[in-house]
Amino acid sequence: MRITPNEPDPLVLEYLSARAARDQAEEEFRELESRLIKQMEADQRKSYHWAVDGRPHTLTYVRGVTTKIDEVGLRKALGARNFDRYTRRVLDRQAMEKAMSAGEVDTVTVSRFVTNIPKKAYLNHSAKTEGQQTEEQEEE
Repeated sequence: MRITPNEPDPLVLEYLSARAARDQAEEEFRELESRLIKQMEADQRKSYHWAVDGRPHTLTYVRGVTTKIDEVGLRKALGARNFDRYTRRVLDRQAMEKAMSAGEVDTVTVSRFVTNIPKKAYLNHSAKTEGQQTEEQEEE
């Protein structure tokens, strides 16, 4: 059973108001960015340069590329022995965890080489739409 206050904390209301303003600003920003990218592509323009109060500014069009290699196909094309000359072995974490669970590997030894790095804390807000249950309601 959950007890909920009648009115949210004023800080929560301020947070929700700021979040709504941020979401609106982000939506407007994405729209303007999309329009500007399309214009720069059409004009085949890489960047804009200008100065404000004597300080130079540059806005540059950037389109990154991620290279993906079909390793299975390349291995077949080169042959396994030749392909393996250009690969390296890495730790299989699932296999290591199974070995620790089975007692084949000492967990104390492994723990000396494992570091947990905490992530930045954040708040998650979700709004319920008609006919949709929130996560809290589903858990009850």
